[in-house]
Amino acid sequence: MDRPTRFRRGFTLIELLVVIAIIAILIGLLLPAVQKVREAAARSSCTNNLHQISLASMNYESSNGYLPPGYLMNKNGKPGFGPSQWGGDYYKGPMTGTLAFILPYMEQDPVYKALSGFNAGLFSDTSAVEPWMYWTGQPRSTDGNFSAPVPFVDSKIKPYTCPLEDPNALIPVNTSKADGVVTTLMAGDDCTGSFNVNSACIDYLWDSPGFVSPAGTNYLSCSGVNGNYTNAASTNGPILPGIYTQNSKTRIASIGDGTSNTIAFGETIGGSGVTRDFRMSWAGAGGMPVAYGLQGPTTGKWYTYSSRHTGIVNFAMQDGSVRGIRLTVDTRTLRALGAMNDGQTINGEYRVPRPIHRDRTTPRNSMNVPRRILGVFALVISFALAGCGGGSSSGSSTDGTKEADKKAKQKGLERPPKIE
Repeated sequence: MDRPTRFRRGFTLIELLVVIAIIAILIGLLLPAVQKVREAAARSSCTNNLHQISLASMNYESSNGYLPPGYLMNKNGKPGFGPSQWGGDYYKGPMTGTLAFILPYMEQDPVYKALSGFNAGLFSDTSAVEPWMYWTGQPRSTDGNFSAPVPFVDSKIKPYTCPLEDPNALIPVNTSKADGVVTTLMAGDDCTGSFNVNSACIDYLWDSPGFVSPAGTNYLSCSGVNGNYTNAASTNGPILPGIYTQNSKTRIASIGDGTSNTIAFGETIGGSGVTRDFRMSWAGAGGMPVAYGLQGPTTGKWYTYSSRHTGIVNFAMQDGSVRGIRLTVDTRTLRALGAMNDGQTINGEYRVPRPIHRDRTTPRNSMNVPRRILGVFALVISFALAGCGGGSSSGSSTDGTKEADKKAKQKGLERPPKIE
């Protein structure tokens, strides 16, 4: 007796395409939400880092009677072997930056004790010591820069890094151009202690393999509009110092504009966020100016505050509060926030507003989302059916100020634009 034959019905091509389209729609709706959550979490972590750094600086002031310097270059300092070789005899150690001074207040006391134990002169404004990145007796690089960093500056400090950025990623060595880790940065200074509107003291090392590569940071102290250079009658707003300048010992009580109105620390990518050219070291880099505005990841420079957060750069004020400031902030407003005693009134809304939360009792148009989904669904199906059918330098412009590193000029270090 013959049994009836059963046929199993499979999916048709149209049904399969419909399922694929539904999955694609769901993924398309989910991804933006996931990205927004990740961005919000990264921004929150970045904000907390800046808050902790600002609080640490205030704890430093409570213990010492003044805030740490933007960077330290004392009159008794020595240049070290490297600068003596390539024309930087006027360098004076120790060139230690703000973030190194506040290590004990960032729960990084072991790193601080290791550095001060190696040589207490790294934190002294009177000791006759060399720059920490050209220390005699340390292994010296053979890349022509004669880099010789002190030990422990390669310690990676998590609160000094933004979750969206990796300032510890080494930059491939290219000795024919200017790139690497910035070990000293101070706006308005020509590396001799003289101040000029278009000068910036910068020293950088190539990330040569086999030698100590200083660890990086995404946060730098603020030197004001352009460091210790002043011009109260400048066209686009007064150019006046901020809290953290060369050898500064600012007392909180001396911040005339108020700690809640004065930038203390800000975030930076360190250079270009497209093809990385520079990264900042926590051991020495400090004193970033606000004179050159704020930049996003594709337009950042070694002399600008910048970030990968959408449309903003995060800043910690000296009272510990943290604000996301728009990239489009007015020049005068940003200068007023950077300077600590300009007496300017800050006008306009420069901060990113807090998210507006919808009242749960407010009725919504429940048809908006379904209509959008159906529209996208129909569009995907229509396409599917159709398919079935067929080194180191001081930067200065045209003012004739002294170049700190002659070979860096030949390597094409980009100079900051002229400030008006």
